[in-house]
Amino acid sequence: MRKVMVIQHIGCEPLGLFAEEAAGLAEFRYVRPFEGEPIPDSLAGWDGLIILGGPMAVYKPDENLYLSDELRLIAGAIKEDFPLLGICLGSQLIAAASGAAVYPGPQREAGWGEVVLTEAAGKDPLFAGLPSPLPVFQLHGDTFDLPAGAVRLATSDFYANQAFRLGNNIYGLQFHVEVTSGLVKEWAGFYEDYIAGAGISPNSLLEDLTPRSESLRPVASWMITRFLRLG
Repeated sequence: MRKVMVIQHIGCEPLGLFAEEAAGLAEFRYVRPFEGEPIPDSLAGWDGLIILGGPMAVYKPDENLYLSDELRLIAGAIKEDFPLLGICLGSQLIAAASGAAVYPGPQREAGWGEVVLTEAAGKDPLFAGLPSPLPVFQLHGDTFDLPAGAVRLATSDFYANQAFRLGNNIYGLQFHVEVTSGLVKEWAGFYEDYIAGAGISPNSLLEDLTPRSESLRPVASWMITRFLRLG
């Protein structure tokens, strides 16, 4: 069974569907710097690394000092082409660690939506076989330049870089496919002001909640099972 380190930045953003769909395939061990746990110095003894989302800004490291430690760990993973999956904030951290700029985007994306897969996605180990447009959940206002040498895998009207692959084993997803109905309910309350600031009613996220969240399950299952085969 593969041993995967999971860096979690806030209590309400865990693995969600990824953990459910990978049950029995991997041992996920959380590192929670927001609770004072230190970021490990290396990836020795691990088979994969997943970096989850959070409301932090990569370009404001002084507000969350552990982000600098994360960036060092990620830089090491990039150098080794170590199996790495970054979700939302995680994708921005991968971009920053690779030397790409991270900055505020043109507008916030919040709620249910779709991204369009690129031609390259059709030949990608994680994305090949997935439908386009792909159903996703969005909750972000920052974006990044595509890292040098990276392959763009998904895009949207307002954000060109919705997903990318760097090397053979490193992936960044600006969007979420791991959210359960329970997490969406929690986020609608916890991030209420942020969502409203995007011009969206937080309550609208709860409409048709079960079928919408369940539409992400096969996508999450597809991605996490293939991610666990990398390396």
